[in-house]
Amino acid sequence: MQDTVSQAVRPPNSEAEPGAIPSLAFADADSAKRWAKSLLITGVTPLYEAVRGQLRALSAADFSPRERATIAEVMREQVVHLHTELARRYAGKPQPASEREVDAAEQAIALWQGLWEQYSACLKPLLEGDVELQGVKAKLLQRGLYVGKQLIIVYGLARRIPPPTLWQELHAYYRLAELLDCAVTAVSDDLQPHAVGISCYSTYCHALLLGLADPCALSVRQIELTDRWLGQWARKIFPYSQQRETEGPVMLMDLDSSIGAWLAGTAPAQPVPSMRFGYPGKLATSIRGRLKRLSSGASPAELQLGHDTSVEGSGALLRHLDAHWYQMPRRDEQAARTELALSVGGVQAAYFRVGGRTFDRQDPLGRLTFQGAQHLQTLGALTDYDRYKEEAERNWPWEQWQGEYAWRYAKLLRRDASSYRWFLGQLVVVRDDERIRMGYVTRVAFGAPNELALSLALWPGQPRSIPVRPTSIAFAEELPLPAIMLSAAEDDLVTLIVPPRTFNPSRVLRSMDTGPERTFRLTKLLQRGGDFERVAFEES
Repeated sequence: MQDTVSQAVRPPNSEAEPGAIPSLAFADADSAKRWAKSLLITGVTPLYEAVRGQLRALSAADFSPRERATIAEVMREQVVHLHTELARRYAGKPQPASEREVDAAEQAIALWQGLWEQYSACLKPLLEGDVELQGVKAKLLQRGLYVGKQLIIVYGLARRIPPPTLWQELHAYYRLAELLDCAVTAVSDDLQPHAVGISCYSTYCHALLLGLADPCALSVRQIELTDRWLGQWARKIFPYSQQRETEGPVMLMDLDSSIGAWLAGTAPAQPVPSMRFGYPGKLATSIRGRLKRLSSGASPAELQLGHDTSVEGSGALLRHLDAHWYQMPRRDEQAARTELALSVGGVQAAYFRVGGRTFDRQDPLGRLTFQGAQHLQTLGALTDYDRYKEEAERNWPWEQWQGEYAWRYAKLLRRDASSYRWFLGQLVVVRDDERIRMGYVTRVAFGAPNELALSLALWPGQPRSIPVRPTSIAFAEELPLPAIMLSAAEDDLVTLIVPPRTFNPSRVLRSMDTGPERTFRLTKLLQRGGDFERVAFEES
């Protein structure tokens, strides 16, 4: 217990930054408010330097704990605003990130860590019985947990795995809330207008549920919605110190560990004293009830999901959350550790990797002009010469990844460095020992130094490249497009993979390969990825 308490008292990530500490621009909470209101800096970088500089100066200054906590509240509003601007630069960007994106993410982390130091500096006086802090102990600890929760979001937006120290600090903050008997005390927070029943335990569970939802598998928009919904739902989970009877899985958390929460079918027979038990049955009932009502025609707004989300988007996210918060992971007995070759670059790259020939918009069949054929004959070359093949091999090389491979997915694929930049919903060509397959990226995470981790969803159909030409309403000829046809397999019908913004209901595509002409009338957009569309069609 004492080790964990000491850990929480120590300011997180408190290593000294290079450079001189700037002068403090205020002397108390009132002057800090005036300083914050006087900030007229519009550029993100200068504003970051001003706010981060004052947080560093505040850490070095001598304030009473109550005054420091009050000033931290003033600075928190600035950090929230500034992080919103920084997130535009790094949130959800392809990985590995560019230097500018990495800098923005590091700045966001530094801001929240600098703010966390202010709350952590108040913990030792709080434990020692500082009279001025007794009336605000619940709010002080809840604010520290809030900052930790925000850091989980930052790491998720940056496609990074949260470091073990972050979970250790969160667990230690909650343990202090238990120790000081204020875990369930309600507090107010003007910066969270949609949150309900805010307390130390709800904020702690909010952070745990965010981590359990796997933000590296969520889009930026989905992370924002999950955070907003948890403002209403997090209090449905409570970290009990004693086990209770339950029919479903249990959410376990160890206050002495360096990881977040995890699901288990049953609690351990002899749990350690630091283990806490959460029961997500009530949360699952709420999520599944909303899914049922969405399918019956209810709008997201009616279900308190927001006016700014669609039925399809809400349903997809709710299913993801239900799978991560209440369903035990299923082990595929046929999955095996293996090495896979991956290649990306959109539909045009997939066309090349599947068919073995680059797509030429001028002549997809690779036919030559009379002059070109004469030139190749003088060189003794073949008439099916692919003039762009060498360039395609350079631009879209195969990369070897190690991971777990099954018929419908590949996960935990790892590689130390990549020549590609990876993002959610990206079209991927997969080559195993026997065949070429198609899929898309479902998770991107940057973990250990220079190590990327991917997960893919794979389509069961056999791919075949096919050049197509759209036909407009006026029957005017449009430029040809590369396409991939996936054969029917299992429960999937024959579908087409086409470039983005190709689908329009009833749009007609005509095949341009060497066989009999085929006509495809597009009927339904099945999936919109980051660099492709998967469509259903009727053939005539």
